[in-house]
Amino acid sequence: MSLDSITLEAMRKELLDKFKEGKIVNLIQTKKYKIIIEVKPVKLLTPNELNKKRETFYIHISLDPSLPEIYFTELEKRQQTISSPFLTLLQNQLKGGKILDIEHPNFDRILHFIIRPYQKFGKVQNKILVVEFMGKHGNMILLKEDKTIEIAIKLIDSSISRYREIMPGKPYITPPSQNKIDPLTINREDFFNIFNSLSAKNKDLTFRKLIQNSFTGISPQSAKEVVLQANLSPENKVSEASGTNLKILWISFNKIITDIKNYNFQPALFLDPLSKKIKAWSIIDSVQFPKYHKRTFNETNTCLECLFTELEKERDILAMQNNIDQIIRKNMLKINNKINDYQKKLDDVKNCEKYKISGELIKANLSGIKRGDKEISAINYYSPRQETITIPLNDKLTPLGNARLYFKKYRKTKNSFQIISEQLKSHQIKLTQLTELQKLHEQEINSLPYLLKIYNNLSKLGWVKKAATSLKKAKKETNRLQPNKYISKEGWEIYVGKNNLQNDFLTFKLASGNDTWLHAKNIQGSHIIIKNKGDKQSLPLDTLIQAANLAAYFSKAKKDNKVLVDYTLKKHVKKPKNAKPGMVIYSHEKSLWIKVDQEEVRSTKKASQK
Repeated sequence: MSLDSITLEAMRKELLDKFKEGKIVNLIQTKKYKIIIEVKPVKLLTPNELNKKRETFYIHISLDPSLPEIYFTELEKRQQTISSPFLTLLQNQLKGGKILDIEHPNFDRILHFIIRPYQKFGKVQNKILVVEFMGKHGNMILLKEDKTIEIAIKLIDSSISRYREIMPGKPYITPPSQNKIDPLTINREDFFNIFNSLSAKNKDLTFRKLIQNSFTGISPQSAKEVVLQANLSPENKVSEASGTNLKILWISFNKIITDIKNYNFQPALFLDPLSKKIKAWSIIDSVQFPKYHKRTFNETNTCLECLFTELEKERDILAMQNNIDQIIRKNMLKINNKINDYQKKLDDVKNCEKYKISGELIKANLSGIKRGDKEISAINYYSPRQETITIPLNDKLTPLGNARLYFKKYRKTKNSFQIISEQLKSHQIKLTQLTELQKLHEQEINSLPYLLKIYNNLSKLGWVKKAATSLKKAKKETNRLQPNKYISKEGWEIYVGKNNLQNDFLTFKLASGNDTWLHAKNIQGSHIIIKNKGDKQSLPLDTLIQAANLAAYFSKAKKDNKVLVDYTLKKHVKKPKNAKPGMVIYSHEKSLWIKVDQEEVRSTKKASQK
């Protein structure tokens, strides 16, 4: 099922419930037609979340014709970002803004995000981010408040479309409606009129096709569902319909439309019982997939998040499978060609004795050869049969020069025998390695880590320039930057960087301006951060001393009798331009003399970290 208007209406409601007045923290572009909006909701909705810190969510919007998507998630998936003029303008205009409303005009496959930009001075004018889920004609367009186009992810000039130019400065024109009816506004009489006023040509249409063609935003699957829930065949022609059929069809249609108006959705995924792969999905109650296992969800977004995450995994696996297959096949073809070449050369090398014999026979018959002769016939004294052979000559060389040429060929060919043999053996080993990897690849284990392992083995053998980053390595990289966390006796969080990279990450990424920063004075050591609790809570002296003890202990002066530790607010800590990791300058500092207490360090409670 595609992203039809039923799905968009369900998502509009859930997006608005979650993100109305929410702040746009950032926008990133991960693919040509995919934008992720990072948003912080203005309030928490459930009682269980009241004591939680306000989380950041990520709204995924893709206009890829093969996989259009819209959903939001709490999980931050670190993906490679791309830059574009469209993204740059979106960031400049919308970053820091608030989502005021989300509209779904005329129940078409379009959503309008109404956004109030962040602006310190002057009159603020709202922006409209239009997202058109129109398959290959889909687009994302940023409008001014007066509906003038500022930028679009796909720019369309008059040479492509005279009716609808999508260019900066042009007025925004909605996509052609094709005279379809908004299904949310239809009544019983108008519904019957659609069937009764059909031309003779259109009476050959099926129930399913007529419903799909008559109403905006209704996908073929949803149209089929209307007919099936009326206990009719979707392929029955309208010309064959009775009055009773139309009444039952209206009851089925009206029930589905009433559920949409009341936001009574029943999101579900339909999985193959054997492979467990997703075969279909629906937002409304569906009866057309009886042979599949049905997995239901309470919310549309949860269903779509599961759907698109799983489909993305399948696409990644398929892309990796195709990539590996292409690499193996391409390089096996190259190696086989090389092996054939080396075998031919080896056959030539094995016949190198004939060059020596030709040289010897020319020397034995010098008196019978003249300069300019192109060949010579001579008895081969080196053969048991003593047959006469013809030896080609270079007519520009002297008879002796021809003999020397054959001796030179003999030496060169003989010397190359070792090299060619080694090269042939080397390529045969490579072919064996590739064949083994091909066998592993053909085992059809649909696991991305398994495929990454094969891909990285291809990289080690030199068939791929760059190895793919495995999921575990990516996780290890994140953990490598994660500083140690301690809890003071008064319950304050203390973070300790254990190397230069952790120190940089702790001070300039994790810490806030009013956190307390500590470091052993003029000595190499760890950066220490005491997280500020806010609410005008002053830092307890015991916590400060406890953190200073950690700063002294995790420094080069830990064995000294006393260590001088500086402390200041993090906002007074700066990094010089082009400085190495861990190097900082700071001001407004105060100092404490600390006698390192190792027992105190060991007894300080280390917090568990994910």
